[in-house]
Amino acid sequence: MDEKVTSYRVDPLIVTKPLPAKVLINFKSLRLEALRTSPQSLLSTLEAEEGLSDSQWEATILDPAHQYLICHTQLQSAGSTTPSSECAVDEWAEDDAWVGMLCLSGPYRKDEYAVSSLLGSTAMVFDEHESGWYINALFMQPDSRCKESATAIHEAVLDHLRFQTDQYLATTFDDATGLEKPKKARLAGILRTDNDPFSELFESLAGQNIGWANEPLRRKIAGLDVMPDAGSMEELRMQVMESVIEC
Repeated sequence: MDEKVTSYRVDPLIVTKPLPAKVLINFKSLRLEALRTSPQSLLSTLEAEEGLSDSQWEATILDPAHQYLICHTQLQSAGSTTPSSECAVDEWAEDDAWVGMLCLSGPYRKDEYAVSSLLGSTAMVFDEHESGWYINALFMQPDSRCKESATAIHEAVLDHLRFQTDQYLATTFDDATGLEKPKKARLAGILRTDNDPFSELFESLAGQNIGWANEPLRRKIAGLDVMPDAGSMEELRMQVMESVIEC
């Protein structure tokens, strides 16, 4: 009999109506657990989210401005490798446990991307070969915070950014050399100052760290994972980190 071991993988939560009941249950449970045990992991409050109706939860999951990546466990034979291709949620095993999530939003054009104004003079020029992204709302259950799950998140974020940026940006060529110009993803990590796991993840993703700000976020940025009635953003002190990643 094959020995079974638990491994971690991270997949985009891609669903359509009608929303599977298990998706709504697992998503809601994971977010509320995050707000109870690690409230610094989300730009929201337990009070705001406990009162949401199922239709509001469904609207959050289906909101095209957000792309949730879910870290889930799976049992597999010892010594086997986890498939690298993305796996649709209806292909996840019934006994897969949802142990973590993060939120990406994008891609954004230069005129839609608000982080440069927050970073001020430290921000680099946003050019036509870049797509803008935000990453926030990172939570991992304490028992699942390990090198394997961190690696799975790191690789999934990079794969998602590279694929989406390649699809979003037109291919252009250098006039002098005839070579294809490289595409880049400009990634901003917007997090509460006490979210240490998020800081560590962002630093591992940083291709070229080009900015840092530590100040109250005085206005809501479109695309951030902030639930309705989450309270004044001025009450949440933020760090803003920005990097450029080669795609």
